[in-house]
Amino acid sequence: MDRRKSIRTVGFVYGGYVLRYLYLIIVVPFYSRTLGVDGYSRVLASMSLMSVIWMLVAYGFEPVGMRDISKAQTTEECNEILSLHLSARLVHAIVGGCAGLVATMCSPVLSQTPLIGVMATLLGIVSGANLGWLFQGRHQFRTPIIIEVFGFALSLVLVLTIVRGPRDAVWVVASLLISGVASSVISYGLAISQLGWPRLRWTGTISLIRKSTMLFIYSSASRVLTASSTYLLTLLSTPAQVGYFGAAERFAALSLGLMGPAAQVFIPTITRQLAHGDKEGANQTTRRGAMLLIGYGLLVCCAALTLSPLVLPLILGDSFAHSAHILQIFALMFPFAAFNEFIAGYVFLPRKKDRLLATVGIASAFVNIILALALAPHYGAVGLAFARVIGETTLSAMLMVIMIRLRLVLLIPGCERALIFIRNACGIRDPLTAPKDK
Repeated sequence: MDRRKSIRTVGFVYGGYVLRYLYLIIVVPFYSRTLGVDGYSRVLASMSLMSVIWMLVAYGFEPVGMRDISKAQTTEECNEILSLHLSARLVHAIVGGCAGLVATMCSPVLSQTPLIGVMATLLGIVSGANLGWLFQGRHQFRTPIIIEVFGFALSLVLVLTIVRGPRDAVWVVASLLISGVASSVISYGLAISQLGWPRLRWTGTISLIRKSTMLFIYSSASRVLTASSTYLLTLLSTPAQVGYFGAAERFAALSLGLMGPAAQVFIPTITRQLAHGDKEGANQTTRRGAMLLIGYGLLVCCAALTLSPLVLPLILGDSFAHSAHILQIFALMFPFAAFNEFIAGYVFLPRKKDRLLATVGIASAFVNIILALALAPHYGAVGLAFARVIGETTLSAMLMVIMIRLRLVLLIPGCERALIFIRNACGIRDPLTAPKDK
């Protein structure tokens, strides 16, 4: 993909995300003011549960499928990949459904209204079976964005029509579930029209699960606490703390989510360049992605530190003023989260460093969980927010060490000049001159 076409594609994808955030600008204040702290805390807890089920169903299939589809040459190959992934997701959907029911009954917040937990579980299953990875791997970047915008429009109409008061929290999740099912029907219809009907089969399913396990370990280890933070707080603190943290975490997630559109374009592009032997082109694309992500992380950090006390009370109301302090703590993790996203998605994933990702993910998650269990019961939302910041910082340090050891550090913009300076200062004769891909 040439630079001009890449810029147009990224611009279109970000245009879709602008519509996503316009949707959230409408619904988040509506939720907080219509449902109140208690009602909104139930919605936030159910969305946290949905995210966990989504991760269980999606497993590590999405990046593996996108990587395989990027290399496929024929329609028959694409159909085989689609069939295999749907078969594997069916198994994980059953496991995720059982896990969601157990989690609903164990949560003091969700167990008061079990139906909201059940629908959140179904929404997680539907979301985990989405076909965005298929369209991205085939470089049809616009298709999933158009379908997603349709889903937002449908859910917005349903929410504004049905939700009227604090007791209508369940209808929020129901509206999202209806729009998710409708979007899935469209995406699967398009996939079938292009590739033919998928065939469920068990041959190769175990192999795919094993192939995806390392990426799942990394994603679950480094992000499961991110997805389940609000639910975890329902077990360790009060409903008010859940509401404060959940509101701030939602804004933090929105900020971090803006890194997603670029990844949808850069990761398949880098993967395809490496598959066709264009190593230098892949390295250049990787560096451009690094400049975009890291620069964005620094910008959002400064914005969150300065604007949170003004913006959050204005949007959510005075009862959520404490959420601004939580978001300021989250701001400290934005540059590290952007760096981690770049290394994991733009460097390791296209170059099949899955095992390394799993190793650092487990170590980072261990630090995260220990800190969360130690801080959240005593400091509530503030303690859990600091646990997240320290976890992202630890992950950045480990990924940087691995980049240096693999001689991939020159993919980070500015590192080449820094290494030349160090070489000249220390008199090193054998400099690190090029990335080493194995």
